[in-house]
Formats: sequence, structure tokens, C-alpha cells
Amino acid sequence: MKEKVLVLLGLIVCLLLIVGFATNGLSKPETVQGDASDQEESKHESQEISDIEITLNGYSVKDENEEELLVKVDLTIENKRESTVNFSLMNLTLMDSEHYAYSHESNVETKGILGGQISPGRSVSGEVAFIVPRDTSYELVYTDHFRTGQLFFPIEVTD
Repeated sequence: MKEKVLVLLGLIVCLLLIVGFATNGLSKPETVQGDASDQEESKHESQEISDIEITLNGYSVKDENEEELLVKVDLTIENKRESTVNFSLMNLTLMDSEHYAYSHESNVETKGILGGQISPGRSVSGEVAFIVPRDTSYELVYTDHFRTGQLFFPIEVTD
């Protein structure tokens, strides 16, 4: 029985890797065009859920094209549990003022690696990038799917 479970888990991991590589190949390459409307905001706001503390260190906003913006959010994730936690960027979305949510862009160069296993009492910092339609305000949303809960961080864009 153990062998069947291990084979099934191996097949699931292979499938996820194949889907990840296929999706990554379909994404458009990064094209950041900066101008006077580029914005960088430094703020430190911390919130905690299920013994995971997430700190919004700051964010930057740049023109991607006439209709879209590139938003990079700098975060620190601290594990306050007694056990290792797996942190995934899939739990983060950026929501616009019309309540549409957007997932992270993996083909944009960011600082640090955010995600993976975080040991007890340790923290990791890094950026996550989103390409979103132009708007004046967004919310970074962290969703804890296993323990049901969400954290919300406001992000304001000035013209």
C-alpha cells in the first residue's frame, strides 16, 4: 500500500512540474518601461495569521504599457510556529478596486526568493511581482487555505 501511495505522490509532483514549466513558457517576457510616473513606497505594516507574520516592507509601481502596471511588493515572512511552514506565492493575490484578483508573475525579475520551507523562528524576505490593469488602489491578499483566513494590505498608486 505504501508503494502505491509513493508512486501516486511521485506522479502528482511530476504533473505539477510539467504544468509549471508549460505555463512558464507561455508567459510573455518582462518589458518594463519606466518614466516619471514610477512610484516607490516604503512602509512597514505587519499582520499575523496562524502564527505566520507577514510584513509589507514596501512596494514599487512602474508602467508596463498604456493599460497595465507592474507592481512589485517587498515582503518578510516570519514563522512563529514550533514547526516548519511551507509558504507559497500561490496564496498571494493582488486585487483591484473592482474586486478582480491577479496572481503573481514568475517571469519578472525580483529581489530574493519568497516562498518554500521556513523553519521555526526563521524569516525570509523577497519581492513578488504582479502585472495588473491600471488603477489607483489595490489590496495585497494573503489567503491561508488550510486554516481559513485572510490578510489584507492596502496599496495606493499616485499619478
